[in-house]
Amino acid sequence: MAKYVVTAPNVTLNGTALTSNIAEATLTLNAAEVDVTNAGSNGYREVVGGLKSGELALTLHRDTAAGSVDATIVPLIGSLATAVVKPNGGTTGATNNAFTAVVLVTSYTPVAGAIGDLATATITWPISGAWTIGTAPL
Repeated sequence: MAKYVVTAPNVTLNGTALTSNIAEATLTLNAAEVDVTNAGSNGYREVVGGLKSGELALTLHRDTAAGSVDATIVPLIGSLATAVVKPNGGTTGATNNAFTAVVLVTSYTPVAGAIGDLATATITWPISGAWTIGTAPL
């Protein structure tokens, strides 16, 4: 298994690259734990995987330029958007998978921070439906 260091998380939202504004990206994929313990479980708890879910969490350096962070995200609030996330920039491949998911853009904080701080935004959006993992170049 190839190990890697995250050096340049690559994120697009509805085809718009947010990569140059990403400070941190976390894509979490889950399956619910469903208890199937019964009398035949011999005193042991048994579980199976249930519904799958996930979320995309980003820390962004805010940018108000046309076609950048604010202009991309604000119109999407309350809508579904396609997110593509790669651990590192460059070509998609066996050591740089592209994860594609539809996310519900639930919130965005366009103004936050103390005087003198870098303007950042931290967001977490739930995945809606299935996700895919691509290893072929995009």
